[in-house]
Amino acid sequence: MTARVEHDYYGVPVWLMKEYLAQLGGRETDEAVVEGEGWRAVVRQAPRRHIGSLSVGGATVAFTGEQTTLDALFEKLHWKTLRGGG
Repeated sequence: MTARVEHDYYGVPVWLMKEYLAQLGGRETDEAVVEGEGWRAVVRQAPRRHIGSLSVGGATVAFTGEQTTLDALFEKLHWKTLRGGG
């Protein structure tokens, strides 16, 4: 069964998210689409978050694929998106 999961990655710009996904075996097939073996990711700019005078941007990614494939991808992607002090 194919799953669809959407995550926001604040502090990670769209260009960097695409790079991370490429490092995990994906290839950009469209300006907003990265595909890997058994998964597909549609990447777009996340709405800005405001905390007082601080404004933080990032990427929103909609993933599709088998849940076990996505879980393995998320485990690897998690380590790439960790941010010190955040």
